[in-house]
Amino acid sequence: MSRRRSTFVGRDQAASAFSAALMRLCEGTGVAGAALVDAQGETVDYAGWLDPFDIKVAAAEWQLVVGVLRESNVPTWPETQELVVRARFKSYAIVPLSEGYAIVASLTRYCFEVPERALAEAVRELCKESGLSPPPFLAGARERWTRVEVQTSPHDARRAEALWHGGAWLPLEILGRYTAADLGSHEVGFRARLSTGAELTLVRERLGIWYADDTPSG
Repeated sequence: MSRRRSTFVGRDQAASAFSAALMRLCEGTGVAGAALVDAQGETVDYAGWLDPFDIKVAAAEWQLVVGVLRESNVPTWPETQELVVRARFKSYAIVPLSEGYAIVASLTRYCFEVPERALAEAVRELCKESGLSPPPFLAGARERWTRVEVQTSPHDARRAEALWHGGAWLPLEILGRYTAADLGSHEVGFRARLSTGAELTLVRERLGIWYADDTPSG
């Protein structure tokens, strides 16, 4: 991790559950700063490695753009799940939520998208915490990916051996490879069984972040 990415900037407001969800979105992705912004352009909370002022200004400006699009009667806008704007030195991703809220993410240079699993997890957590209705793409999702901590083989970082769950490392038995159309070229997936007998799907993304579907409760 670069020094810039590992340096936290002092906050100008108390952290909340919103900032925790946004920070998880930033960690392990190309998101340098993210904010939850309301319909008036006010930042509810934020997270990341950028100056809070810069995050809030970007959130307000892009919320204005979203407002223009919302009122422009563009036929496809109601079905828009994510707006990505690529610029020379920085890119942005904007995810419209219900009641005029939105997530605005400032991306690092050469990063042109937010990983779908990380984004879906952040949207799910923010909607649950705020009481907002989940957007259609989330409500209709067949999979519910959650970021997890995985212990891998000392000889192969792509081979899962244990899952941190319930305050302990639970051994994993790999049942087979998981293949799906949404797996990227540098991603690997497995179907696994915990020592408790519960089964789940694991995916390792290209930056070494692991996600699980069907994570056991408790």
